[in-house]
Amino acid sequence: MQDLENIRTALIITLSILVLLLAFRRLKRHVLAKDMPAPLHAEVVTLTVAYHPSRLFVELAVPEPQVIHFALLDTQHNRLHVWNDQPALNGRLSLELALPYNPDGSYYLEMSTSTQRTVRQFRLQQ
Repeated sequence: MQDLENIRTALIITLSILVLLLAFRRLKRHVLAKDMPAPLHAEVVTLTVAYHPSRLFVELAVPEPQVIHFALLDTQHNRLHVWNDQPALNGRLSLELALPYNPDGSYYLEMSTSTQRTVRQFRLQQ
C-alpha cells in the first residue's frame, strides 16, 4: 500500500514538472517568434529631409550583403516614385535620394529587400 502511495506522489510531481516545462517552452517559442527583432533585416537608422533641392538622407544598418529597393509613397501608400536599386554590403550605409517635386505634406519612404518591407513616414515642407 505504501508503494502505491509513493508511486502516486512521484507521478503527480512528474506530471506537474512536465506541464511547467511544456508551458515554458510554449512561452519561449511565442516570445522568440513575436517579440524578438529579426537580426538579419536591414534597419533604417535615420531618415532626414533636406531642402533646396529636396532630397532624403537615409542611414541604414545592413547585416549582410543584399539589394535594397526604395520607393516614395503617398498617404494612401500609392507609389509616387521609385529609385534605382541599391546594392549594399554589410555595415552602415548612407544614401542621398533626390525627391521629385511634390506638394507639402506627409509621405512615406518604403525600403524593401527580398525578405522584408519597412515603411517610414516623413514630412515635406518647402
